[in-house]
Amino acid sequence: MYQANLDGAIVQCVHMPRVNMEGATFKGCTMDTMMGIHTNLEGANLKGAMFDNSQMNGVNLRLASLKGASLRSCNLRYAIMAGTDLENCDLTGCDLQHANLRGSNLAGTVLDNIVAPLHMSQTVNVTVSSAHGQHSQDQSSDQSQ
Repeated sequence: MYQANLDGAIVQCVHMPRVNMEGATFKGCTMDTMMGIHTNLEGANLKGAMFDNSQMNGVNLRLASLKGASLRSCNLRYAIMAGTDLENCDLTGCDLQHANLRGSNLAGTVLDNIVAPLHMSQTVNVTVSSAHGQHSQDQSSDQSQ
């Protein structure tokens, strides 16, 4: 399924463990409750896609674009997301334990109720929502090894 085009597709309960979908495009696609353990989505275009409630531990999303995508309540343990564009992505309730987000764009990303600390090797801009609906800009950096 290398470089597959699933733009606008609506798919539910699909099982794709260890599938190579490098460079695929999923713009506006809905894949609710996907099972994509160790799936390769490197460089994929997932702009505006909805992958809520999916099991994606170990998924490779390196250099992928998830701008405006929804991954609410996903299992993203051990996910490789280095250099991923997560601008305005909704990661509410995600399990990000041991996920690699180094160099990712997190501007406007919703990180409410996530599990795990985020470790990044460079400064990123993060918009933080308060309980009163106000937003603030924060620059955070992790220089530890």
